[in-house]
Amino acid sequence: MRTRFYADEREPLKVRFEIIGGECFLAPGDWIDVEFAESETPSSVHLVGGVMILTQEGDGFMRVWDSTGREIDPGGE
Repeated sequence: MRTRFYADEREPLKVRFEIIGGECFLAPGDWIDVEFAESETPSSVHLVGGVMILTQEGDGFMRVWDSTGREIDPGGE
Protein backbone atom coordinates (compact mmCIF):
# COMPACT_ATOMS: atom_id res chain seq x y z
CA MET A 1 0.00 0.00 0.00
CA ARG A 2 1.28 3.46 -0.90
CA THR A 3 1.08 6.33 1.53
CA ARG A 4 1.40 9.98 0.50
CA PHE A 5 3.38 12.41 2.67
CA TYR A 6 3.12 16.18 2.10
CA ALA A 7 5.36 19.07 3.05
CA ASP A 8 3.63 22.03 4.70
CA GLU A 9 2.40 24.69 2.26
CA ARG A 10 4.79 27.25 3.77
CA GLU A 11 7.86 25.21 4.75
CA PRO A 12 10.15 22.73 2.98
CA LEU A 13 10.54 19.30 4.57
CA LYS A 14 13.65 17.16 4.92
CA VAL A 15 12.90 13.43 4.64
CA ARG A 16 15.35 10.82 5.92
CA PHE A 17 15.15 7.14 4.93
CA GLU A 18 16.36 4.70 7.57
CA ILE A 19 18.08 2.31 7.92
CA ILE A 20 19.50 3.06 4.48
CA GLY A 21 20.52 6.63 5.37
CA GLY A 22 19.43 8.50 2.22
CA GLU A 23 17.45 11.70 2.29
CA CYS A 24 15.52 14.10 0.09
CA PHE A 25 13.98 17.54 0.43
CA LEU A 26 10.38 18.42 -0.38
CA ALA A 27 9.55 21.94 -1.51
CA PRO A 28 6.64 23.62 0.28
CA GLY A 29 3.40 21.84 -0.71
CA ASP A 30 5.24 19.04 -2.52
CA TRP A 31 4.76 15.35 -1.73
CA ILE A 32 6.16 11.83 -2.03
CA ASP A 33 4.49 8.43 -2.18
CA VAL A 34 6.05 5.68 -0.05
CA GLU A 35 5.49 1.94 -0.16
CA PHE A 36 6.98 0.00 2.75
CA ALA A 37 7.87 -3.67 2.29
CA GLU A 38 5.83 -6.04 4.43
CA SER A 39 7.63 -7.25 7.55
CA GLU A 40 6.75 -8.76 10.91
CA THR A 41 8.15 -5.71 12.68
CA PRO A 42 6.15 -2.69 11.53
CA SER A 43 7.89 0.14 9.70
CA SER A 44 7.57 3.58 11.24
CA VAL A 45 7.18 7.29 10.53
CA HIS A 46 8.43 9.96 12.94
CA LEU A 47 8.62 13.74 12.78
CA VAL A 48 11.63 14.92 14.80
CA GLY A 49 12.79 18.52 14.80
CA GLY A 50 11.22 19.28 11.43
CA VAL A 51 12.67 16.15 9.79
CA MET A 52 10.41 13.27 8.76
CA ILE A 53 12.12 9.92 9.39
CA LEU A 54 10.78 6.90 7.49
CA THR A 55 12.13 3.60 8.81
CA GLN A 56 11.83 0.32 6.91
CA GLU A 57 12.01 -2.65 9.27
CA GLY A 58 12.58 -6.27 8.31
CA ASP A 59 14.24 -7.64 5.19
CA GLY A 60 12.42 -5.66 2.49
CA PHE A 61 13.04 -2.31 0.87
CA MET A 62 10.78 0.72 0.74
CA ARG A 63 9.97 2.28 -2.61
CA VAL A 64 9.53 6.02 -3.01
CA TRP A 65 8.12 8.19 -5.82
CA ASP A 66 8.21 11.97 -6.15
CA SER A 67 5.25 14.14 -7.17
CA THR A 68 6.14 13.75 -10.87
CA GLY A 69 5.93 9.94 -10.60
CA ARG A 70 9.70 9.41 -10.79
CA GLU A 71 11.04 6.72 -8.47
CA ILE A 72 13.53 7.96 -5.86
CA ASP A 73 16.33 5.76 -4.52
CA PRO A 74 15.97 5.91 -0.70
CA GLY A 75 19.67 5.12 -0.44
CA GLY A 76 20.48 8.46 -2.05
CA GLU A 77 22.20 6.97 -5.10
